[in-house]
Amino acid sequence: MKKGTKLIRKTVLADYILIFIGIVLTATSIVYIFTPNRLAAGGAQGIALVINHLTDINTGLLMILINGILFITAFAILGTSFGAKTLFSSLGLSFVVFIMEKYLYFGPLTDDLMLSSIFGSALMGVGVGFILNRNASIGGTSLIGKILSKYTFLDQVNCIVATDIVVTVFSLFIFGVEIGLYQLLSVYLTGEIINRVIDGITYRREVMIITEHRDVIMKYIINDMKKGATLLRGRGGFTGLDTEIILTILTRRDFIKLKIFIRKVDPKAFISVNMVTEVSSSTSDSILG
Repeated sequence: MKKGTKLIRKTVLADYILIFIGIVLTATSIVYIFTPNRLAAGGAQGIALVINHLTDINTGLLMILINGILFITAFAILGTSFGAKTLFSSLGLSFVVFIMEKYLYFGPLTDDLMLSSIFGSALMGVGVGFILNRNASIGGTSLIGKILSKYTFLDQVNCIVATDIVVTVFSLFIFGVEIGLYQLLSVYLTGEIINRVIDGITYRREVMIITEHRDVIMKYIINDMKKGATLLRGRGGFTGLDTEIILTILTRRDFIKLKIFIRKVDPKAFISVNMVTEVSSSTSDSILG
């Protein structure tokens, strides 16, 4: 029991460390790229940026207030379903943005709108991807989306997208058409990068191999690569002969190593590869090994 408790604690600690790294990356994009160039990539940052432009109140402080109000509202309407990690990540992001703007600000990294849209979106996409991959969120429009989805026919994702679009379109009228178009570009790029990061962290290749040197390749996968493998029974459509197919799931690096080995052992081997974005198993003889 103690061993299991320690493992859980280590996992939770790793989650919060990754969330904090995501917070720092996201805050960097907001403070040093998006805010100085009046680019709002939706969310609480977008709302805070518009208010900051009209009132000159610190963006980080506004994000703390906005997320605080949203959390109180979400708690009253949804209960505690949004979770402790979301509380940590959203309020943590607001706090880090406030500290950076107040004490660590040295000016924008660039004043070129295209570079700001691209690299700001890259930083934010990676940061938010880390946070979402740990089953948390950065609050803002994600909380608004949860609240709206409770009372409308739309699901949470559609509510979040709709809210981000409203924020971005509203900022278009505040900052002008040109900046507004760059903001829309940033929203799109950030979303794409978030998806890439989330998929990339759990990215695997499902490899199926048909070969005459099955035992040699199986031994290499299990003994040398320390990975699991499963044999599937099949029958050749042309020959009608029974055969066994090797099935294993590997990272990109391991797949390259296996492919090189197979080409040395059996250049005529048939290899089929499918992309897998999520793998889970509770058994010791998982094909993941």
